[in-house]
Amino acid sequence: MARDSWEIYFSRLFPASGSVGTGVQVVSVSHRGIKLLKMVRSSAVVPDYFRVLHPYSYADILFVSIPSKNMLEFNLTNEKLILFSAKAPQVKHMVDYFITELKKDSEYVVAVRNYITEDRTLLSFHKGDIIRLHSVEGLEEGWRYGAVYGRWGVFPGECVQPVAAPDFLILPAERAEPRDRHGRVAASAAIAVAMGSTVAAHELDLNTEAVVGYGEDSSSLHLEGLPLQASQYTMEEFSRKYYRRAQRHRDQLKTRKGKETREPADMVTYSKSPLQESLIDFTDSNMNKVAADISLAVMKFMGDYPLKGQTEQDLVSTILKLSGEYGLMKDEAYCQVMKQVTGNTRTVVIECRLEAGLYILTVIGDSCQRGWRLLYILTAFHRCSEVLKPFLLTFLLDACSGPGVHYQGIAKACEQNLRRTFQYGGRIEHPNSMELKAMLAGRSSKRQLFLLPGGIERHLKIKTCSVSLDAIEELCNDMGLHRLEAMDEYAVFVVTHRGQNVRPLNKREYILDITTEAETVDSNYSLWFRRVIWTQPLKFDNELCVTMHYNQVLPDYLKALLSVVPQSKASEQQLQQLAKLAALQHRAKDTVFLPTIGEVQEYVPSQLYIRQPPQPWLNMVTQHMQQVSPLSPHQARAQFLGLVSAFPMFGSSFFYIQSSSNISILAPVCWLSTRTDCTSYTRTHMYD
Repeated sequence: MARDSWEIYFSRLFPASGSVGTGVQVVSVSHRGIKLLKMVRSSAVVPDYFRVLHPYSYADILFVSIPSKNMLEFNLTNEKLILFSAKAPQVKHMVDYFITELKKDSEYVVAVRNYITEDRTLLSFHKGDIIRLHSVEGLEEGWRYGAVYGRWGVFPGECVQPVAAPDFLILPAERAEPRDRHGRVAASAAIAVAMGSTVAAHELDLNTEAVVGYGEDSSSLHLEGLPLQASQYTMEEFSRKYYRRAQRHRDQLKTRKGKETREPADMVTYSKSPLQESLIDFTDSNMNKVAADISLAVMKFMGDYPLKGQTEQDLVSTILKLSGEYGLMKDEAYCQVMKQVTGNTRTVVIECRLEAGLYILTVIGDSCQRGWRLLYILTAFHRCSEVLKPFLLTFLLDACSGPGVHYQGIAKACEQNLRRTFQYGGRIEHPNSMELKAMLAGRSSKRQLFLLPGGIERHLKIKTCSVSLDAIEELCNDMGLHRLEAMDEYAVFVVTHRGQNVRPLNKREYILDITTEAETVDSNYSLWFRRVIWTQPLKFDNELCVTMHYNQVLPDYLKALLSVVPQSKASEQQLQQLAKLAALQHRAKDTVFLPTIGEVQEYVPSQLYIRQPPQPWLNMVTQHMQQVSPLSPHQARAQFLGLVSAFPMFGSSFFYIQSSSNISILAPVCWLSTRTDCTSYTRTHMYD
């Protein structure tokens, strides 16, 4: 029971690390699969424990390899997982052993690439689909018979490989074809292959917003799941298939004996002169002018061409704007920058300009390094096509693991940016001068202030591609909240014009996009962190968590929004409860003196304070102070939250009603409270 129920009880733990920002510290290997773990530091009372970041069953794992020392490469059904561990051989040995044992007598196979056909007697599937095999007599050699998503048919055995039985018992009944925004069925890779045109396939990709390839097998590629032979996805191979020069001189590249000669190497290596036409063979001749403008801006940014009065920010904006406005040019921009950082040996770039009769020499820096900085920016803003994706990722991974250490760090950062761009869509706002200056100096993050209720300040490290969800997760972790259900109840708000404009952020919005836009509207903008949903129970063991919730709830309590104000005289029990809450508020301030009449008035909602004279209030609160004085301020806040959490309107959000068509609602003296279980009107007497 412990083996099957407890997450890592029957596991062997190995030290490991993942990509930047993943937080992986340990990988566990068991009979069920592998799990990526992170050590969570807890309090002195509760011991430290492991949090599972991501589990993978053996049905997900195709095979494991060790490309280099201490590097583990897990080839999964739909992605590729890279881990680093000093125990890499031991991890591989255990995983291989389990996979071998589980594959024995398995009735399942996994698709290693797409197989799309219009023949109804054959079985179509996508890479990563798990197919259950069935024995049928009379099949031709190399063919298999099986079922996936409720469909049956014959398929070539070369498209699949054995896999461990999945952990689920019931497969989905059907799988709908992907559709575009107009409801049309998206084109599959087979259509692109049949069209036989690189450009037509790419344009079809843009028109239908589907995953369509330039050529064969490209549609089965995923960002994190390169095919087994990644050597075929080099930029040299991409240039042979899709570059203008390769297309134009294809017939000339063969000798009289019919043997193919080597294409010019300068198609993918550094060039000293700007391009006059696009690298990729586009059918639209207007793209040549756009490509030439991008090339000139790239060379100016890298210091390989005179700036002529333009700033670095102008050049970055030009590159991002041109490649963004013309969808076909995103791949072109990527190809141009990769070309300029390949074989680039210019270590020092000096700009010479004439000012007031004097020649001014300025040392700009390393041309190749600035090219990598530009690639870092590009991967944060623009997605490439599905066709270029495996080539671009291979280029970055090769740079990460290549000889030398000059550009391994920034290549890894580019890879991380690219993954997040495909996940969240990419940055929108072009970097301002301050952010660009930091990027060129090698700084990829900034300290951003977030305000919690009560004016609590928290500075978070915000990276180029950090989104609102990252900030929420980090702040929740600081409050001891690690479950996804708990994190879903919090939000970040951008606030401008001294609180007049408050907007909640989508969890996928980029923080630096928000701050860049907000600075143009109000230089004194702020980012607030608030709880907006209250379905999960309160936690009282974390001081920051208690203080944050106390500060957020207290203003609503003092406005008498959390409870219904009695129309008749308040009972003695209600008055005693209000007095105790006042005493807890006073103790939460950590003061050693007894409260005064003025302070007591501040602790009791004004609508209820008038129900009896000030002196009786002071006497009741002073009496309760004897009970709460032994408490620490943290314990006082926790008790306060525990008491008000039982109030009928606790967990509601309140919005001021300015007018209403319902005559029974006497606007503007009502608030609309919304909770997960109800919507109601609470009448209050507003005096402010």
